Amino acid sequence: MQFKNTFVILVAAGAVTLAGCARNVGSGAPKAAGPVAPALSAGTAAYGGGGIGSQSLGNNGPIGGGNSGLTAAELAALPRHLRVHFGFNSDSMNANGQTIAAENAQFMMNHPHVKVRLEGNTDARGTQEYNLALGERRAETVKQYLESQGVNGARISTVSFGKDNPLCTQNDSTCWARNRRVDFVYSGGYQGQ
Repeated sequence: MQFKNTFVILVAAGAVTLAGCARNVGSGAPKAAGPVAPALSAGTAAYGGGGIGSQSLGNNGPIGGGNSGLTAAELAALPRHLRVHFGFNSDSMNANGQTIAAENAQFMMNHPHVKVRLEGNTDARGTQEYNLALGERRAETVKQYLESQGVNGARISTVSFGKDNPLCTQNDSTCWARNRRVDFVYSGGYQGQ
C-alpha cells in the first residue's frame, strides 16, 4: 500500500511539472495588435535610420530576403523606409513605426500585383524559442496594421528569424535597437483578387 501511494504521488508530481513546462508557441489565431507605444518610445525613435538611402535593399541580414520580381515602376515607387523598429521585448508599433507601415500599405494599395514578406527579427538577448515567437508577433503586428489599411491578407506572408538574422553583431544598445525590427521584402507577380 505504501509503495502504491508513493508511486501515485510521484506520477502526479511529474504530471504537474510537465504541465507547467508546456508552451504553445506560434499556434492559434493571431492576437490583436497591441497598444500603440508613445511617439517617442525607444524602439524606432532611438534608431535614426536614414531610410532607403542608408539601407542595402538586398541586405536584410545574413538570411533575410531581397526585393525581387518588381517592375522598374514598382522599384521607383518603393517606400523610403522598408523597416519598422521595435522597443525591447515589445511587439507594439510606435507612431513612427505606424507611419512607415502606412507608407508601405499605400504602396501595396497602389501596386496590386505586389506581395510582401514581413521578416520579424529580434536582438541577441533571450532564448531561441522566445525570440522566434517575439519575431513572429512583431511580423503579425505589422501584418494586422497593413490589413487595417486595406491590404488583402493573401498578399502578406510572415516569417520570424528571431535572433538569427542580425544587421549588426556588436554587444551594445545601439546594435540591439537596429536588430529589433520587421523588414518589408517585396516581390512581384501576385495574381489574386
